[in-house]
Amino acid sequence: MSSAYTPLSLARVVSLFLAFVFGVVGLALNAEAFVRSTNQKSEIKRVAPQGTSIHLDNSDVVSAGGAVLAFSTVIALVSLASLVLHLLSPTRSLSTRTLPLQGVLLAIGTLGLFASLVAMTDFVANRQVKVSASIGGTPVPASLVQSVEQSLGVTPVYHKIFYLKRAVILPWFAFLFGAISTALSFASPRNAPAPANDKGSYTTDPSGEKQGQV
Repeated sequence: MSSAYTPLSLARVVSLFLAFVFGVVGLALNAEAFVRSTNQKSEIKRVAPQGTSIHLDNSDVVSAGGAVLAFSTVIALVSLASLVLHLLSPTRSLSTRTLPLQGVLLAIGTLGLFASLVAMTDFVANRQVKVSASIGGTPVPASLVQSVEQSLGVTPVYHKIFYLKRAVILPWFAFLFGAISTALSFASPRNAPAPANDKGSYTTDPSGEKQGQV
């Protein structure tokens, strides 16, 4: 193994890899949640009695999920680029010179993911789809709407929907490893091993004679 791979360097490689993996997981799960939510809403409207108007409002969790997807994508892409750059040229100046930029981009993605995850976690834990229905312009009682939901086997409560729980829990690991990768990216330049002095150096005594290589 090259001497360029210090313990700090190896820790950064592992952290970047895990940030990439969970970034991909986060964007995939939130994309799946959006598709499944859209399909479920369409199915409910399709089976509703003719003349019934149904409005399903889940814009809060959709907006938060979209932000989680976007910042998970940022973390995945930046982590992958940093990982490839590091593995292909661990001792070259390009990898070292761009470490601060890599750290800034990872910090932006990580902080954005944290903010969006806090919002989405709150929504999934405490909110539900806002459901309203009307027949010929006359509002349908909430009790009737609930009975229809039960007969269809669906629930408006976010924390009871499995794909939403997955979409909010697993991206927290992308945040964790994104934060670690950010810290290591900023720390790496200060801990990079000093280049070897191939030519050596000499000292002289008061008489001016060389004393040897140190």
